[in-house]
Amino acid sequence: MNILLSSYSVNPYHGSEDGTGWNWVLQLSKNFNKPDDKIYLVTKKFNEADTKKGIKEKQLSNVELVIVDVPEKLNFFKEKHSAFHHMYYMMWQRVAYNWAKKSNIKFDVIHHATMGDFRIPGYMYRLYDSITVFGPVGGGQSTPKSLKGYEKYPPVEKFRELINKSRVISPAYKKFDYIYAINKETADILSKALKKPCKRLIELAVADEFKNLQLDDKVKKDKVKITFVGRLIEKKGLMLLLDTVKKINSDTSFELDIYGSGPLEKKILDYIDEYALSDKVRLCGAVEHSEISDVYKNADIFVMPSLRETGGNVIIEAMAHKLPVAALDMSICSDLKKHNCGVFININQSKEDIIQEFSKKLRFLIDNYEARIELGNNGYDFVNSNLTWEKKFDEIYGHILKGITL
Repeated sequence: MNILLSSYSVNPYHGSEDGTGWNWVLQLSKNFNKPDDKIYLVTKKFNEADTKKGIKEKQLSNVELVIVDVPEKLNFFKEKHSAFHHMYYMMWQRVAYNWAKKSNIKFDVIHHATMGDFRIPGYMYRLYDSITVFGPVGGGQSTPKSLKGYEKYPPVEKFRELINKSRVISPAYKKFDYIYAINKETADILSKALKKPCKRLIELAVADEFKNLQLDDKVKKDKVKITFVGRLIEKKGLMLLLDTVKKINSDTSFELDIYGSGPLEKKILDYIDEYALSDKVRLCGAVEHSEISDVYKNADIFVMPSLRETGGNVIIEAMAHKLPVAALDMSICSDLKKHNCGVFININQSKEDIIQEFSKKLRFLIDNYEARIELGNNGYDFVNSNLTWEKKFDEIYGHILKGITL
């Protein structure tokens, strides 16, 4: 069989979406390993060196790396967090499709894996003689109405919501054989576009390196450590988190450690100074993916205050390290809430009430060691039994393989 994996974001040594792309490579390589099986990994040049190294280290002899890129003179569009990044990605999608079309390879399956943005389906669905898979994808979620003031540019968020709504008239989605949404918000939009229910599939899964870790329960400490990991940008909800921490009134000593880098760093430091929070909040800088496990092991609570997170690999990694989580009740966290693995804040209320509830629930975790242990163990059990890459593969490819003669 020939499998084309379109993975714009892929890196064996990164987490987040890069890690998702790489884990799809590993699953495909493991499951399609007959002598005539070949996985064509199509990605951008930026990923080439690390991905080659990872393929060699894992001895993935059935994976062929295909590098495609837009013309060099257009590379100024590719700055990852710039307003032009999606424009660059759309151009890259066209180049990737052109390669597949002209390759003269009969692909049995084409899987568009990353980026997991439902708004940009690319062009692979036009290869009608292949089974095409789109997703799982997200992006349909929006910042809660009362928290839009935390966005960097609220009008841009409003425009993004309009774009999301407009996608229901796109004919592209109907042309994929299989399409999956990460969260309810995205599934609702895609269901309208498809004119039938879109299948939900939580994209996130615990990576092999964090699976079934042999961990003792967290030791009770004099100072409870709350940990955030992520980019220091507005949509991650860091200013909401600081407004929340400022309100926590607990007799138990605690500290918020913020790991990451980004343009919000100065604003965070200024906030810490203005409200005299230096004894409660630390900016710890970015951490290499190879060192992230130690961060989780030293933490007692994991907090993800994101305003509109599609998924959030870090929350799964934290749960794999027996950490109870604290997050807004939306997107993937609405699914996690059902498994009693943390505290989740109602978003259908005023900003002041959200902050009040957030601070009370964080205080509950800070003050209750036994509750932290119970919730952390629940999360650990859930991700290791349900959110595995083996299950993700079966949920998608189990359906596909039934229709293919091997």
